[in-house]
Amino acid sequence: MTQANSKNSSNSRLTDLLIVFLLIVLFALLMEQVVRFYLFGANSLSYEKMKSVGSMGYTGYLQESDFPGVVYEFKPGIDSYFKLSDFKTNSKGLRDKEYSLDKPENTFRVAVIGGSFTVPAGVDIDLAFHSILEDRLTSENPDLEYEFINFGVSGYRINNKIATLKHKALKYDPDLVLFILDGSQFTEDEEKDFKPKPKKNQFFQSFTYKLLSKAKVFKDDDKHKEYLDKHLEGLGELDNDLLELSQISKQYNVPIAIVVLDHDYSHYKLSGEIEGLVKKNNLYFSNTIPAFQDIDIGELTIYKTDIHPNAKVNQIFADEIYEDLEEQSLIKK
Repeated sequence: MTQANSKNSSNSRLTDLLIVFLLIVLFALLMEQVVRFYLFGANSLSYEKMKSVGSMGYTGYLQESDFPGVVYEFKPGIDSYFKLSDFKTNSKGLRDKEYSLDKPENTFRVAVIGGSFTVPAGVDIDLAFHSILEDRLTSENPDLEYEFINFGVSGYRINNKIATLKHKALKYDPDLVLFILDGSQFTEDEEKDFKPKPKKNQFFQSFTYKLLSKAKVFKDDDKHKEYLDKHLEGLGELDNDLLELSQISKQYNVPIAIVVLDHDYSHYKLSGEIEGLVKKNNLYFSNTIPAFQDIDIGELTIYKTDIHPNAKVNQIFADEIYEDLEEQSLIKK
């Protein structure tokens, strides 16, 4: 073989390898778009919305709080997306409309304090359980105004929530507090200082990898057992937190309802333990878990790689909480 023929053969092999490489890349990109469409439908075609699919910590929406124990909060004036849904905050950094600190006359005001299920992540604010409750009560009782003020922030643990109640929510003179245990989450966060994460463009991530790695996200028995064991061990800590909430309730003469806001029926035993402690501390109680006994949790999430409850679940949350509040005569009419 001549030197020219050898060079041509080598160039041909490199060309073949390059073509194979490009075909693999194109196939991977095609597969990624197919997976995105499978997970998010037409939203997968929106660059702005797809940038919002990921962790709150990488959105740039959080800032350090000036209030002790609150640690961090939403920045005011956000107008964007989070987990595909519209995401806006008011001048105080609440994912809600504007409210005056002074309660208007003829108004029944409810402070809603919780984490990501309360925000709620991936659900339009008009379809949130607290918005549904506000609208329902207003339509049923046109002679009285109802305000459900949303103090929910993604990632809040019970210590952040108690601090939010003390330093922020009570300033609004609420007639009732819904203290939400999102996903039965009640353990405390050991991190004392806010450590902001760098903002990421979450469009550039592999949802194919995410789908494969989280294929068992709703069926991982070991993960569920670890979660439940950790929380059952923390019941003593919860008892102390509930005692503090009971003292706040008496001091400010405002009823506090502890709401187990959860769509995972495997946490039912845990909710029973929580109910016992709530009643021991003379607080009110609401539990949404029983409504989901015969429903597959895979049907209840915002999308297949994220366990946050969808709009359908928020409607069920609202219905269950409404019945509990009615039964305990916690709503003025």
